[in-house]
Amino acid sequence: MLSEVLIKNNQGDFVDFKPLECEDALINSNEVIRPLPEQKGKGGFSSFKICDGLGIGVCRCIFDDDYMVRFTLKNSFFSFIFCIKGHSFLPCGFYPASQVSVSPGRSYAGFFDERIAERKIKGPQEVISVAIHVSPDFLIKLFSSSLLRDARSVNTLENAFKSRHFYKDHIITSQMKIAIYQILNNSYKGRIERIYMESKALELIALRLEQVLPPDCFSESSLFSSPGNRDRIFLARDLLIKKLSYPPSLKALAQQVGMSHTQLNKGFRMVFGCTVFEYLRKERLSYARMLIEENPDDLTRIAYESGFCSSSHFAASFFKAYGIRPSEYRKSMIFRSNRT
Repeated sequence: MLSEVLIKNNQGDFVDFKPLECEDALINSNEVIRPLPEQKGKGGFSSFKICDGLGIGVCRCIFDDDYMVRFTLKNSFFSFIFCIKGHSFLPCGFYPASQVSVSPGRSYAGFFDERIAERKIKGPQEVISVAIHVSPDFLIKLFSSSLLRDARSVNTLENAFKSRHFYKDHIITSQMKIAIYQILNNSYKGRIERIYMESKALELIALRLEQVLPPDCFSESSLFSSPGNRDRIFLARDLLIKKLSYPPSLKALAQQVGMSHTQLNKGFRMVFGCTVFEYLRKERLSYARMLIEENPDDLTRIAYESGFCSSSHFAASFFKAYGIRPSEYRKSMIFRSNRT
């Protein structure tokens, strides 16, 4: 998707980042790693070309100095950015903001139609992020297949492409964090790696579009006759995720977003297919699963950190959701880490 990449040096001039070598390498390899220039810090950028129209970009860098990159694009593309650590700025490419601040714990969906885009990072700091890049044709095909046909979603996307501008900013959910963590810690190689990375990319696209695209049932409900009600429901979801261990009561949560608790529960059922309490339990389990994958040491600590009142309640809920007990899942994580 890139035709030229330049990095600003200490003299303030943009210098070549050898993009053509990267593109040639991507033809014959699943992954290409571009180290960060030594004068800028440590780490680098990884590029995965999964198939035509779908790719993954990973940034894992420790910047010792300010960093600014300018890149020109061959084609327009839809980008889903997930920021885990660090701050950066996208001065152009997204709309309507003239400069978008990319912050930890947030995900960004935007349509890049500009031919020249930039990214700024103030040093020193560590930055970890994952980006899924999708061509408009690939994205439209996902919704135009016989199994996923969704006329309203296709129209929403096509209108975004025609208007040349699209930008949405939401919180990263626990389900997203699991997929992101699995991308960052992928240990597969060859064809299996390509299949695995494609599955994770599509999973993140699905989870992100769930936040962006309204279901068909919205138009049939008086609950969503007001455009702000859908935003209130997602705000409630974000507030819930931020306080998994000590969430507000249903009544307090509804008051915070300006809805009745009945409206809020009904909205959660329509948007997420479950009640507020059921959504909270799913997020707690997803968060606990991520903690086990990151550091499978103390299951009791993980249970309480995820918001469960006891380790036995946590074990029963985990088994019901995933068909495996937390202790068994922890053993499988330790076994996999020992293999790698």
